[in-house]
Amino acid sequence: MTQLGYPVVDIPLLSIEPVCEPAAVQAVKDIVVNFDQFQKVVFVSQNAVQAMFAWLTDYWPQLPEGIQYFAVGRKTADQAGNWGIAVNEPGQTMDTDALLTMPDLQSVWGEKILICRGRGGLPRLGEVLHQRGAIVRYCELYERCLPPLALQEVTSVLRTDAGIAPNHIIPLFSGETLQNLLQVLEKLAYDPRQLKVIVPGRRVADLAQTQGFKSVTCAFNASEPAMLEALAACSQ
Repeated sequence: MTQLGYPVVDIPLLSIEPVCEPAAVQAVKDIVVNFDQFQKVVFVSQNAVQAMFAWLTDYWPQLPEGIQYFAVGRKTADQAGNWGIAVNEPGQTMDTDALLTMPDLQSVWGEKILICRGRGGLPRLGEVLHQRGAIVRYCELYERCLPPLALQEVTSVLRTDAGIAPNHIIPLFSGETLQNLLQVLEKLAYDPRQLKVIVPGRRVADLAQTQGFKSVTCAFNASEPAMLEALAACSQ
C-alpha cells in the first residue's frame, strides 16, 4: 500500500491464541489420536493448518494414508502442502460456498469429515456437509482474541487534537476482524458511518452494512492483490 502512495498505519485487531482450557485441549487430543478414522479433512485457515500440524507431528510421525485434504483458499492450501500432502482448494473464490461446489464434496454420504478451525467458526460448511450425509466433526484448535492494545492504537489513529480524523480507509481481512473493530468503536462511541472499510467477500460486506458502515467496498477475496485492487477502487 505504501508503494501506491498511501500512508499506512498497522493496527492489529486480531490475535490467535491456542485453546488452553483442559477440556478444550483434551477434545483436540481425542480427535488427533483418531485422525486415521477420517476420510476427509478440511482446513479453514492457515492458522488451522499450523495448529493442527503442531499436534500431528507429535502423534503421527507418518500421516495415515487415504485421507483427502481440502482448504478454503490457496494460501491455506499452500501452507498445508508444505507438510507434504496434496490439498484440494476451490481457486480464486476463497470461501465456503466455493469449497462446497467441489466435486469430491458432493457425494459424501456416510463419510467422516473433520473440519479444522478456530473456536466458534461459522457453521455453514459443517451444516451443508451434514445435509449431504457426512458425519462431521470439528477440531477447534485456537480462538480469535482482541489484542490488549487495540483500543489504544485505534484511538491514536482515529482521534486528533481537532476531534475525529476523517477519510480513513480500513482494510479488514475477515469477519472476525470486523467484529473486533466494532468492539473498539463501541468503546470509543465512534460512529462507524465515518469510516470507509474494505472487506473480503459479500458475506463480510453484508455484515459491515448491517452494523452501520455506509462506505463498504467488497474485494473479490482476502488475498493481497484483491484487497489492493479494492483499495484503488475505493479511493477513486
